[in-house]
Amino acid sequence: MNVKSSVKGKHRRDVTMDPVRSSVDWKLTYLRDCADFLKRWEASGKPGLTRETFLALRHTCLALADCATFLIDCLGFKFVLLGQLQSDSIESRFGWFRQLSGANYFVSMRQVVESDRKIRALSLLKFSKLTLTDIDEAVQADSSSTADNEGDTVADMITESLKLDLQPTVSDSNIIYYVCGAIARSTIGITKCESCREALVNSSQLPAAPAIDLDEQSNPGASDFLDSVNRGGLMKPTDFLYNFAVHCWRVFEELWNNTDLKSKFLQCSGHRAVFCKIMNRATYNDKYLHYCLVATFALPVMTYRTTSFDGSSTVLPRTLSNS
Repeated sequence: MNVKSSVKGKHRRDVTMDPVRSSVDWKLTYLRDCADFLKRWEASGKPGLTRETFLALRHTCLALADCATFLIDCLGFKFVLLGQLQSDSIESRFGWFRQLSGANYFVSMRQVVESDRKIRALSLLKFSKLTLTDIDEAVQADSSSTADNEGDTVADMITESLKLDLQPTVSDSNIIYYVCGAIARSTIGITKCESCREALVNSSQLPAAPAIDLDEQSNPGASDFLDSVNRGGLMKPTDFLYNFAVHCWRVFEELWNNTDLKSKFLQCSGHRAVFCKIMNRATYNDKYLHYCLVATFALPVMTYRTTSFDGSSTVLPRTLSNS
């Protein structure tokens, strides 16, 4: 089953390593007999392999025998190398993905995509004799010309079509409020700014911020939910930050539920950058101009943690929590 060369049997002087040349070859008969043995072993109830292992081995033996018979009798193959009918290459690739993701067995889709890009970049350097400087210049030129113009056009078109009349459910409000705390913690950790802390974090030690007369008001139920799960390390966001997060949620929810807008959005490249441009255009207007402070500092973090382009509108990251 591990023969990958037609001359391996000659080099090793072992007939068991010769390729399969006939549908009545003894090697295929042996595989079928092995499958029958595994079936009898499992039915006997004697200690041995697990049910899943029995099933996998039996199916492997029968599938290899039937596949070799089909290739020889129906497709006219002169010989079949059973060692080529396996998934070692796929398993090696996924093992590479796991190692590039920090030796993590349970890799996410995002880690798989990023790891695949790294592998392609390595292959490009290896076979095309390009330098890192050449690649960086090509990427910068492409992103600064085509991507920016395309993103601006899509952002303008989508912003003009937004109605912003959706309201989050209780569950969405709880999650948005929780994520706002993580956004506040991350933003003030980066900026080290006390003014940002006063604007984003609702602390009893700080004076209350002036009331803002808005159509949207912070959901008291969301605050109660945060208090119920707080073990002392969570940050409570201000109404200012919460209302801005709801504003981002409305933009994304309307964008994702509208088939035309969603299609145009997914057709462009750099989805996160395009969504930031949409939020800039949807925020810097007469109605939402008071969100400019939050948009300047928190929008890059907001779009990273609260938007997912796989069909869900609000995501609480597993790798970075509020606490």
